[in-house]
Amino acid sequence: MQPRTQNPEPRTPLVLGIETSCDETSVAVLEADGTVRSNLIASQIARHQPFGGVVPEIASREHLEHLMPVLEKALGDAGIGLEDIDAVAVTAGPGLIGALLVGVAAAQGIAWGRGLPLVPVNHLEGHIYSPWLRRDGAALDLPERFFSMVVSGGHSSIYDVRSGEQPSVTALNRTRDDAAGEVFDKVAKFLGLPYPGGPHIERIARGGDANAFRFGIAQFKQDSPDFSFSGLKATAIRTAKEHGLEPSEGRPQPEARLRDFCASFQQAISDQLIDRLVRLWPVDAGDAPSELGLAGGVAANGHLRERIENWGAEAGVTVRLPEKVFCTDNAAMIAFSGIQRMRAGFRGDPLRVQARSRMAVGQ
Repeated sequence: MQPRTQNPEPRTPLVLGIETSCDETSVAVLEADGTVRSNLIASQIARHQPFGGVVPEIASREHLEHLMPVLEKALGDAGIGLEDIDAVAVTAGPGLIGALLVGVAAAQGIAWGRGLPLVPVNHLEGHIYSPWLRRDGAALDLPERFFSMVVSGGHSSIYDVRSGEQPSVTALNRTRDDAAGEVFDKVAKFLGLPYPGGPHIERIARGGDANAFRFGIAQFKQDSPDFSFSGLKATAIRTAKEHGLEPSEGRPQPEARLRDFCASFQQAISDQLIDRLVRLWPVDAGDAPSELGLAGGVAANGHLRERIENWGAEAGVTVRLPEKVFCTDNAAMIAFSGIQRMRAGFRGDPLRVQARSRMAVGQ
């Protein structure tokens, strides 16, 4: 008599995520419940720092060089091989077209070669879901309705998000010019600080007087809730020049005044973000979202995180702050967003996925 064989336990489905929209090459492996098996990021900051910003051609070449080694290490860290992957999610846009093509082509090859569904993900939707990811363990449950504030180097918007069987993302506003992170970088560059500028401004601002310099909040005649940071950028650069904060040979920057300037400038950005959030938050408490997610590269700013948390405490709203590893561009958020699409029944054809430099949320 042959011994009875036990049925093996069902294997947890695994999703491979690939992100190459700008200047980070990232690959992640997630379980279906959002548990992050691995999430590797190869940053290009050192390559772009001499230019004070991202150079698209350099970014594309860096992705070509690093994507496959990062992929192999991400699979190894997750303890699996490509044969264990059940689906692939990739950033299809928006972003730098040359950079996007590298990730999409690799994802197409993997998905087609193994007969797997390929889920194209909007980069911004990846950020939207990132505050519910955790470094350890399954992701937090998504509420039926929540607001998301995405603040990064290229985007500043607030979204109304509904999850479930028919998920939807509706943009409530946008930035009409510069994004918040972009303004951080440009003002920091004027002050002689390295790229990216946000972390350096935050560091210098510690101990500074946030009320020493007065910067107004942009308003529109039509009472639009859109963001606008170009006026703040121009005013900040002019003010810095008037107070001798521009770096100059033979003249040291006044440290105390520079601290106060950075603290005031940083507060001015958060002032406008909170102003728009308050204006857009639903008045009808019965239909109000239950949670707010803060996302994007600027979501790593400690000053902004504290102010958003304080707003949530006063408004009685649960605020979800992403772990800092999930603030920058990363493949874990792309895989997690792909999981939400697959839960809604989406299965992508590798031959039909295209990279797009511009892509509206919801596409």
